[in-house]
Amino acid sequence: MKSSVELVTTGSELLSGRTVNTHAQTLAQKLHPLGLRLTRDTTVPDDLASIEEAVRAALARVDIVFVSGGLGGTSDDITRDALARIVGGKLVLHAESLAAMEQRYAAMGRPVTEVARRQVMVLERGEGLLNPAGIAPGMMIPVSASLVGGTSKSRVRAQKLPPTKQKMMFVLPGPPREFIGVLETGVFPRLGKMKLPVFQALEKMLMCTGLGETEIAERLEKIGLPTPEIAVGYCAGSGQVEVRLEAAPEHAKSLEAQIVAVRTALGPAIFAEERIGLEEAVGRRLAARKKTVAVAESCTGGLIGHRLTQVAGSSKYFPGGVIAYSNESKIRDLGVPRELIERHGAVSEEVARAMAEGVRARFGTDFGVAVTGIAGPEGGTTAKPIGTVWIALADTAGTVAKLRCFPTTRENVKLWSSQQALDLLRRRLEEI
Repeated sequence: MKSSVELVTTGSELLSGRTVNTHAQTLAQKLHPLGLRLTRDTTVPDDLASIEEAVRAALARVDIVFVSGGLGGTSDDITRDALARIVGGKLVLHAESLAAMEQRYAAMGRPVTEVARRQVMVLERGEGLLNPAGIAPGMMIPVSASLVGGTSKSRVRAQKLPPTKQKMMFVLPGPPREFIGVLETGVFPRLGKMKLPVFQALEKMLMCTGLGETEIAERLEKIGLPTPEIAVGYCAGSGQVEVRLEAAPEHAKSLEAQIVAVRTALGPAIFAEERIGLEEAVGRRLAARKKTVAVAESCTGGLIGHRLTQVAGSSKYFPGGVIAYSNESKIRDLGVPRELIERHGAVSEEVARAMAEGVRARFGTDFGVAVTGIAGPEGGTTAKPIGTVWIALADTAGTVAKLRCFPTTRENVKLWSSQQALDLLRRRLEEI
């Protein structure tokens, strides 16, 4: 048994492309530790009939429905009205939120208008949830057969529930910071007190790079995955793939055995067994081995250094780098011989090697990583098309260089080049 959860997000701006909707991802991630699963995400415009229809349909399918957005005081904030048509009852002021709003407005010297007061209205049949990051409170509304009321041409027949069984609606404000705030301070404490059937599963996660999603799937199919007992999921990102294996608790031994087989099948493509980025995986290996790295970047424009410094504590292993975008900078700041550039070009194995060795010498680090390439959309030739990238790594064992070609957008050339450079370093660290 498990409690299914659906999300209904309101907002015409989400459907026009003006605003990115991140609520489903946020909610799913935060529900997972509680043993609850988000099974559907529906986005509807700011329209009474659309909101009512979507919420009624969700209530007919699942035990817990989250509704977000449309709780402000403007004319398009109509979520409360749509929910009132479903459960019946009237809107009332939420005293705690009203007091907080009056205090905030007084501090700013602003009057509390009727439009402002509308923001703190809640359904009388629900419980108001104070918004720690804004004004509009959320709501927790129990829903049973006896509470479903109202009429609408767009009405979806509600599931007939026993008088003793209740479903639950949690209504949250739309702005992401407020959505999370009410979720954490208002919803989760109440969910914790509810006796809900939860989904129990064992999950193993593998983060991979250097192999595409389909190639990984093919390798896993060769070892018999998925199976009736073990589900496999894939999520491809920028230069990396998240692989998830999931099984019920009674299949724990089988899951462990399959993980061993997967490690063998994917080999060094696996850089972590938890949801972290490659930069953090590299950082952990550098710190554990007490090694340091400096970077020389041309076409990536500082992206490798940026990624490394996104990890807390990176100053222990990353003293700095050089963005040598022009030929003169490569010569002046990295000591690349001018004749190398004149003879082979800036995008060449020879120059990449010299850059890696030069930045390592300049910072006195254990490793030097360099990238030089043609990001486009101009500058490509027949011999060196757009997306041509040389990546080099220098250390006490010598210098290696790898040629890569990414026939894609300028942004992706930079991103994939940074990923390949970090992965070259990661694989070298694993040899130590």
